[in-house]
Amino acid sequence: MKRLTTVLATVSLVAALAGGVTTASAATPTAPAPAAATTKPSVTIAKIPNKTVAKGKSVTVKPVVKTSGSDVDVISKRITATKKGVNLKNKTSVKLKAGTYKVTQTVKYKVKQDKSVTFEQYEVTVPDCKIGEVLSEGTLEARLRISCTDSDLPGVQKFTVDMEWNYCSWSAYLDYECTASEYLDDAEWWEGQTTNGLWTIESFSDDYITPKAGEKFGAIMQYMGEEPVTLTGKVWSKTKTDTRTQTLKVTTKK
Repeated sequence: MKRLTTVLATVSLVAALAGGVTTASAATPTAPAPAAATTKPSVTIAKIPNKTVAKGKSVTVKPVVKTSGSDVDVISKRITATKKGVNLKNKTSVKLKAGTYKVTQTVKYKVKQDKSVTFEQYEVTVPDCKIGEVLSEGTLEARLRISCTDSDLPGVQKFTVDMEWNYCSWSAYLDYECTASEYLDDAEWWEGQTTNGLWTIESFSDDYITPKAGEKFGAIMQYMGEEPVTLTGKVWSKTKTDTRTQTLKVTTKK
């Protein structure tokens, strides 16, 4: 969903991002600890070794694909084998009798890559969120650790939020805290702020009444900081395609 650049009237509390954020007004940073070595995500198509079969029999041949790193998602592996009189295309595996084949392996995959997104004051995102942990809970309020995703956000963003339950009562309507339609619909929702003052958050799920780990809800989040804030994370790349073509000999056992 595209970011909104207008102020939402229903989102009015000051909020803050928990971790993974930089702002122009941040204090002078200390030297970071050395990063742990990570394996760069990659996909390799290996050469298929020649095969031998008993006379009159066939051998099953599959794509040989190796991955490194955890941030790889292999979508499909296919193999094509051709020779005179044989044309096996885009199969998950092929059965080959003795002969010499032209074999092409094809793999489609995605890798996670770094992405940064900068928010200006009052910009809004409308993510899907999930409660990871309930840190504390009162009758009508709770402190939660949540993770949120949206096309506006770089990967999964985690926040610690203080939220309270609100109900569109007659007095709330008279104080312009909710609309006439919300009053007539007996609207109820959770709203609040992240714990150090940069983001507001409001749910729009009517059944979001009892916070518990694992519960999902739709939210409206608005950045309220005076200086721009940059969020960083990992997102899946567009689908990539690699191929490898070789000659494969299938010989009869002597």
